[in-house]
Amino acid sequence: MLCRDAESCFWIGRYIERAEAAARTLDVHYHFGLESSDVGSTAQWTSLLSISGHAEEFAARYTEQSERNILEFFAFEDENPGSIRACRENARSIRENISSEMWESLNRTFLGYREWNVERVFAGSPHEFFQWVKDASHLFQGITNRTLMMGESRDFLDAGRFLERADQTARILDVKYHDLLPRFAPAEEGIADMIPPPPAAQDPLGIGGPVDIHGWISVLKSVGAYEAFRKTYPQVTPTAVADFLILSQRFPASIRHSISRVEGCMRRVSGNHGPSPANAAEREIGKLHSQLNYITAEEVIADGLHEFLEHVQARCSDIGLAITDTYLRY
Repeated sequence: MLCRDAESCFWIGRYIERAEAAARTLDVHYHFGLESSDVGSTAQWTSLLSISGHAEEFAARYTEQSERNILEFFAFEDENPGSIRACRENARSIRENISSEMWESLNRTFLGYREWNVERVFAGSPHEFFQWVKDASHLFQGITNRTLMMGESRDFLDAGRFLERADQTARILDVKYHDLLPRFAPAEEGIADMIPPPPAAQDPLGIGGPVDIHGWISVLKSVGAYEAFRKTYPQVTPTAVADFLILSQRFPASIRHSISRVEGCMRRVSGNHGPSPANAAEREIGKLHSQLNYITAEEVIADGLHEFLEHVQARCSDIGLAITDTYLRY
């Protein structure tokens, strides 16, 4: 497979996943701020910019963090490299490597996307637009699973998709952890900062209060995990949310599951069936996967959830660079 074709497949996977993650996060955050006055006062658009890593780019283009500016930047900015436009241009260059139905799906989405703008979104329901983006992503992924042959094209596309998913889950959990916990946490570090105070000591904005619980529910909804979480855990707590989104083997958007999928894709590409890594890409993936396999949620929290999630994001970046250096440079 040509390096440039592999690169296009890899980035189609990443861009489609990034578009869906942005739609999910915007949708949940928008409604999170509408549901009560308490929630609205704590919901800051700054967290969305932190999740994306594009706060400086936004500040260079806009003077105010308003709903309209945020939506325009994430959904309709022409220079946004993660836009639907970028996905389509990558697909155009490799039409012979993907199925015609995949191309048609992306092309229909691109044409439909051109009919939307900020005015149309706010004239109706923003949820309608967010749902349209998510549905388009799900349709493309479903068509891919049904029509694209198993092989290198599929593996590079899936590697990009699941690497992006792991990174997005880590970013969302990290930013929301900082939004919800630090100013209410007791002085003692470690697991104690995850324990709610007794009911008598609670206030609407405190740990274990309505805003705190609703905030962690919004984290789960941002990655499509709420229903699966409630089938696994009886109560929404920060520790349980962290355990589910970081270490679950069964949930498709958990960091552990996503990195496992990336490793499987890269080992199929190299043909490596042995226990040792065959190249730098497999080595970087294996380091993170092994850590996720053997660490516990209690250890993550005791050592610092923020520090661990920053580490995961850095490792995801290293994995992306290693895949590029190993397979995609031309």
